[in-house]
Amino acid sequence: MSDTHKWRMDVNDRYQKVVDAILNLATASLILPILFLRSFIGVPDGTPILPKLSCLAFIAWALLLCAIIFGILFYYASAKWVKLALGQRVWLSATALERVLDWAFWLMVFSFLSGLICFIVFAVHVA
Repeated sequence: MSDTHKWRMDVNDRYQKVVDAILNLATASLILPILFLRSFIGVPDGTPILPKLSCLAFIAWALLLCAIIFGILFYYASAKWVKLALGQRVWLSATALERVLDWAFWLMVFSFLSGLICFIVFAVHVA
């Protein structure tokens, strides 16, 4: 493998590590509203929490799920990019794959941070 391909593969691996960390955090964050209501607000175990959830909690869940979906899209496009970098044929051009990777990465980051902000606003209003 040439030096050009080697550093590109290294950069791709580093992006994948960031995506992996955000996916893990987004997945774990899906339980935040329930954990917050049960542990910090003190909603008893037998009491339903659905009436206590506001629109912001559902928006936070939707945004966190979007972050997970964009992360999966990033992994898929990354695998296709590696395949292309190794000289195999894929159905998208290198430029198109780069665009998909960039958009998926930044949409994942935006969705994750927006989901966390919605949860924080929800938590402040409930508390």
